[in-house]
Amino acid sequence: MKKLLALLMAIVMVAGIFAGCNEPADTPSDPTDAPEGTETQAPEQTAAPEETEAPATTGPDGREFADEQVYRTLYSNENDTMNYLVSGSTSNLSVGANVIDSLVENDPYGGIVPSAATEWSTSEDGLVWTFKIREGMYWYDADGNQKDPVTAHDWVAAARYICDATYNCSNFYMMDGWIVNATEYYDYTSAVLGGFQNENGEYLSGDPNAVDDEGNPVEVEVVPEVKAEDIGVVAVDDYTLEYHLVKPRPYFLTALQFGTYWPAPANLIFEMGESYATDNYTMWFSGAYLLSTYEPNQKHVYTKNVNNWDAENIHIERIEETYNAEAGTLAPEMFLRGEVDYASIGPDIVADWLADPERSQMISTSRIVGSYSYFMGFNFEPKFAEEYEPENWTIAVNNENFRKSIFHGLDRVVATEAYIPGDDPQLHLINTVTPRGFTSTPSGKDFVTFGDLGTFNTTESFNADLALEYKAKAVEELTAAGCKFPIIIPMNYNPSVDTWADQCAVIKQQLEDLLGTDYIQIEVLAWSGQSFLSETRSNGNYAIQLLNWGADYLDPETWTDPFAQDSSYNFFYDSTEKNGINQNTKTEETIALYEEYRSLVDLAKAETSDMDKRFELFAAAEAFYLEHAIVIPMFVTGGSYQATKLNAFEGQFAAMGQSTSRYKGQYVYKTAMTQDQFNQQLAAWQEAMGE
Repeated sequence: MKKLLALLMAIVMVAGIFAGCNEPADTPSDPTDAPEGTETQAPEQTAAPEETEAPATTGPDGREFADEQVYRTLYSNENDTMNYLVSGSTSNLSVGANVIDSLVENDPYGGIVPSAATEWSTSEDGLVWTFKIREGMYWYDADGNQKDPVTAHDWVAAARYICDATYNCSNFYMMDGWIVNATEYYDYTSAVLGGFQNENGEYLSGDPNAVDDEGNPVEVEVVPEVKAEDIGVVAVDDYTLEYHLVKPRPYFLTALQFGTYWPAPANLIFEMGESYATDNYTMWFSGAYLLSTYEPNQKHVYTKNVNNWDAENIHIERIEETYNAEAGTLAPEMFLRGEVDYASIGPDIVADWLADPERSQMISTSRIVGSYSYFMGFNFEPKFAEEYEPENWTIAVNNENFRKSIFHGLDRVVATEAYIPGDDPQLHLINTVTPRGFTSTPSGKDFVTFGDLGTFNTTESFNADLALEYKAKAVEELTAAGCKFPIIIPMNYNPSVDTWADQCAVIKQQLEDLLGTDYIQIEVLAWSGQSFLSETRSNGNYAIQLLNWGADYLDPETWTDPFAQDSSYNFFYDSTEKNGINQNTKTEETIALYEEYRSLVDLAKAETSDMDKRFELFAAAEAFYLEHAIVIPMFVTGGSYQATKLNAFEGQFAAMGQSTSRYKGQYVYKTAMTQDQFNQQLAAWQEAMGE
């Protein structure tokens, strides 16, 4: 489907690839070959000035560029942190995406092109990746003062920071098991933080005097010392960087757009420590923009880095983000008054805008990228309030027929209509965890069409008759197991997401109407805690809940990460070693299912040379997960209505990473993009993508 992305995967598989190499300049001709002058020379004439092409004033969609390249928006929630080494959230990483140049970046069609690295190569065994760092790049502070040169040592420093348990970097998982000695160094620094030592002064994995709930000693072990310089991120010299991988990862280039693999100034980061990037003066910048103003809950201002190596392709001179708690409500009217250049047009007003002759020419849909997949998850480690009978839920969730009654009973069309009102739900619905078109093999075959996964891809999961059949089987089996009816199902939602409550209400009514309130009783709960994710999903505080996952690299393996052994998604795995989570709530049958799933995933991960075979194996693993109704695929986002003076098709694109967060390459226009202009740009983009 995405031929360019498929071509990229084919290129990555070839050892010794290089990108961005300059051809040698033409050699001047030998002056002795020039004709000799005669005694009578023609008088010198002043050469006519060369005609130069006037700068473009319109973009590909026919709109005129704004006279002043300033982009103004509102925001309603402050970022948790700007430290791109600590956080993996898209909103937090959007800052770093615009102020830090990664080794490579994407063009508007998903192709990988040089950025801070000018060329790269892989070893024959695929375990060592070597990058040549672009010379002449510098770090700049918030006032634009030139600081240190950007060198390979900055990527080394960033890796050592991420792998040090002191800094509790949530995106360490992208080096854990990836980079040689990354895990070992993290474990050692964790032990040092714990402070437990034996008589030889060696650090231990825990308190040697600790006992479990039954009074038995907790087993601890010596954690071998690993030094920071042992981590497999090496500066061979100032401008040569090496990554030493634990195992071949043919998609490694595509992971470099994630914050885990961005550089940090070596002479600043450890001086700042945990204070790095707490404001715009505790970090330096190497990318397209400088964060010249950072006033939390007031204003952010990004200023073009005129010294950037690619400054000619940075067209927007200044980006102004102004805080307003009512941004969602105020932005549309401010857009009409010309005070901001972007507004999300919500479901409450979209019909009025579309019906108005003037405003209808200021509104268009956004592109569906598919980098985030949404699915309903069943929680196998319930830690919700006793009033919702978690013990009873435990019996139910371990019964496959019960899960299948929900899997086939959920009408995903009405649920998606409620979450993304005004859109055709068929634009968003996906029948697999991995979105359609996310990645293809070098031969161009979409991952979701492989094997049994292809059947799920083309089959609607909602089937009322099938759901009732599974209900009848579940009632018989659950009754014998001592389950009480109705089964209470607490379902949390985040009230800060406008339409999530509506979706939960629709799901409750639809499922209870179909399956009966004598069978299930869904309790829709608005979460009022401090952190929705950490206090609900990550803590097992739900029965079923809408979950999502964003791709970190361009390979189907990324969609297995939320279901890994230590992931806090639905706790399907055997968590007997997870203190504070495990409650022995999974049956032997459930644990056996998980073990089989993991064996399928491990088999797929081991295949790194034959991409068609690799995709077949990963497809078998995902199909297994769906066959046993562990999650219910739902939808991808995007396509919502907006009023914008940008043309996103000019910017970078990838179905993962931070490419679409970058403003580089885009212009601000005098007028808003219309739907017709969007459709034309989308058609041209799809044609270029080979769709």
